[in-house]
Amino acid sequence: MPSLTDSHCHLYMRDFENGLKEVINRASAGGVRRILVPGIDIETSQLSIQLCEKFPEYLFAAVGIHPNHSTGIEQADFNSLVSLISHPKVVAIGEIGLDFFREKASEEDQIYVLNKMLSFSRESEKPVCIHNRNSDNIIIEILDSWYSDLKESKSSLIKRPGVFHSFDGSATILDWALTHNFYLGISGPVTFLKSYDLQKKIKKIDIAHLLIETDAPFLSPHPFRGKRNEPLNVKIICKKIAEIKQLDLEDVISKTSENASTLFGWDSV
Repeated sequence: MPSLTDSHCHLYMRDFENGLKEVINRASAGGVRRILVPGIDIETSQLSIQLCEKFPEYLFAAVGIHPNHSTGIEQADFNSLVSLISHPKVVAIGEIGLDFFREKASEEDQIYVLNKMLSFSRESEKPVCIHNRNSDNIIIEILDSWYSDLKESKSSLIKRPGVFHSFDGSATILDWALTHNFYLGISGPVTFLKSYDLQKKIKKIDIAHLLIETDAPFLSPHPFRGKRNEPLNVKIICKKIAEIKQLDLEDVISKTSENASTLFGWDSV
């Protein structure tokens, strides 16, 4: 059985305070060999790197400021983030984006912070992990401009710019992603009993565009919905995708892990 990859997992959260080593050991025993841990603010970005140093065999980091944490960000915060980006375990900028559903930060603040995060991605040539909720049109407008800058500067990111984390089935995002070399992160909701629309979309998407993620401790797949999620559960998501697309499970695991390696370049770290 090829190695599994969890391309988005928040292992620094309190849900994992007790027993994190056991969580990682269970994942390893289940065949999970790569886990990306994205920060959501300066503190968790630092914690992500610390975890990577503690478990270097399995963990890699992304650093960034989540849209819900975009209020009150100052230049000193950006300076702190820049100092983290060069760490050898940091392979992406994230979790970043827009969230016009929860409204924990103003649209103006979110857009300002997102543009700064994208500038860090462009300068470091590290791909982005995009959070998008109720903001399809605006986030695509922003990403369009950023992608045009990448093309103009002949950046290596043109071929691997990033991933839309926990893709929800949006046709707008799907169309844009497929024409701009973005990956789509598939998480627990694909296994939910009433996720018909998402499942129909995934059936038509070439597996070359898909990543697998848990978003742990959130979004536990069926039949564990409502319970704490963990990296081991990526295999449940892979099984569902194999069922939807009528592919061999080993092929789904192998290809999605290969996609993650292409995006994050962690085999060379």
